[in-house]
Amino acid sequence: MHGKANSGHPIKLLLDYKAAAEALSMTRGALRDLVYKDRGPVVTKIGNRTFFAIKDLEAFVEAHREPALR
Repeated sequence: MHGKANSGHPIKLLLDYKAAAEALSMTRGALRDLVYKDRGPVVTKIGNRTFFAIKDLEAFVEAHREPALR
């Protein structure tokens, strides 16, 4: 099962804007705005395309977590 998830589908290492925004529960425009303002997740550029590594999306979420109010 090298390189494949349990469902038999290949494991995605990089997501495009649409998939990354969906993973973060935001619109593609909101994600683009965060990246443009240098406040979004780290991007990976390959050629003229922009992608987001899963690990970078996870790090972005972790950096924005706040403790629950008591």
